[in-house]
Amino acid sequence: MIFSDNGPLTANITHTPGTTDITVVEAGTYEIFYSVNITAGIGSAIAIAVNNTVDPSTNINALVAVGEINGDAMLTLAAGDVLTLRNNSATPLILDLAPGVGAQFTILKTD
Repeated sequence: MIFSDNGPLTANITHTPGTTDITVVEAGTYEIFYSVNITAGIGSAIAIAVNNTVDPSTNINALVAVGEINGDAMLTLAAGDVLTLRNNSATPLILDLAPGVGAQFTILKTD
């Protein structure tokens, strides 16, 4: 999913607005909160991918046709790991459009 804007970024995380990739600069354990607001897509799923590989512990199924799908995960990441939030299903989903928030990713280093 493309993130059009950034909130406050720390020195541990880099992201260029308008892109999908979020890069972890410093190795460590991170708590990650993620959510999407869908307007269509029951049966779809979202998940976090680390270096283009979905972490199965982060998969969240969309059990509602309209609304918020969210999850959180603790992941141990290496410096340079690239995170993306993606649709992890064959079912398409449609995100809420501006001025609403379609997708959100919050990453906190815990150690």
